[in-house]
Amino acid sequence: MDDNARISPEPVVVPREGHSISRKDLSPGTLKTLYRLKDAGYVACVAGGGVRDLLVGRKPKDFDVATDAHPEQVRRLFRNSRLIGRRFRLVHALFGDEIIEISTFRGSHDGDDQGNRFIEKNEHGQLIRDNKYGTPGEDALRRDFTCNSLFYNIADFSIIDYTGGLKDIEARCIRSIGDPAARIEEDPVRMIRAVRFAGTLGFTIEPELDDAIRTHASSIQKASAPRMFEECKKLFLCGHALDVYRGLVDVGLFRWIFPELTMAMERDPTHRTWLEKVMGQFDRWRAHGASVSAELMFALLFGKLHEDMMQSRIERGMAPFPAAEQAVTDHLVRLSQTVFIPKAIVRHIAHLMALQTRMEKPNRKYANKIVRRQSFHDALIYFKLRKRHEGCDADLVAWWEEVAGES
Repeated sequence: MDDNARISPEPVVVPREGHSISRKDLSPGTLKTLYRLKDAGYVACVAGGGVRDLLVGRKPKDFDVATDAHPEQVRRLFRNSRLIGRRFRLVHALFGDEIIEISTFRGSHDGDDQGNRFIEKNEHGQLIRDNKYGTPGEDALRRDFTCNSLFYNIADFSIIDYTGGLKDIEARCIRSIGDPAARIEEDPVRMIRAVRFAGTLGFTIEPELDDAIRTHASSIQKASAPRMFEECKKLFLCGHALDVYRGLVDVGLFRWIFPELTMAMERDPTHRTWLEKVMGQFDRWRAHGASVSAELMFALLFGKLHEDMMQSRIERGMAPFPAAEQAVTDHLVRLSQTVFIPKAIVRHIAHLMALQTRMEKPNRKYANKIVRRQSFHDALIYFKLRKRHEGCDADLVAWWEEVAGES
């Protein structure tokens, strides 16, 4: 990998008095992990997004720990832990409900890795195995963006910066480490991560990286479809879904991830209006601490598209309930080439959408059966949002809320 000229082989080390991060900012499990590794003679650092978030004044969702101890050595130090991962070998240490992810510093790729049993790429050049261990400096250069490559060292409470990440955080900039096109080839998911970080942090994407994303947007289809399912949840449940969605559309990624939804938006502007309202609702839920299931998230994301597909089948003579189930299932099976949604979630969404047809005509005889269905809670939320979007049937919504309250 050719590193950016701006990256120095010697790190910038900022002592405790020169930065804002305190041990008090770390979770109890993170502190226990760091000190247990340090006391055993290993280097122990908070790495990546936790350092970045603390520096910009955000509360991290979790903390990752990086060390020079190998996974098997880490495993022996933490009795309540487990080895995970194939692409990157990691350890998860459990402290009550808290899970701390511990990784070994990864080594650099020197261009002579052919036949190396620790490194493996697929036919597209994507890394599918990368367990070559190295130094903190090598590990920093293997990370995706400069803002994610900082270390907080528990030994002296300093911040260590090998890539210029501190300057980029100050400039509020997402910058690739190394050549952006090469890094995207290694892992296309880096493109949507760049957009997500820009949206959640209020940063801009550096021009060279922005150009590379626009040029290589179609390669997101080479990413692992099961991994894309997890990444989509991060994209739209991050608390800044509307900004992230607009960013994905702007750089051309959205159309490659959701091709049928994009075509529907281009045919009918109401699809775009619905989607923007949905994204805004996701953000309001997150701001109020409300949890959103993957089932509800994807049902709302594709709601208008699925309604159109259902209506087309009904017009061809299919009964409403099977029309709903078939429309949802057929679409999500096609989508599975890019974003693999588990079958249980597909069934839940299909049932949720099918219930919409029943809820249009309230009937006490069937209502008590409907409210006992597993998908009813999400179906009612969807129904309420749809009616609010359409500006009608407030009395019908109230009727279903009353029935749900009585059950």
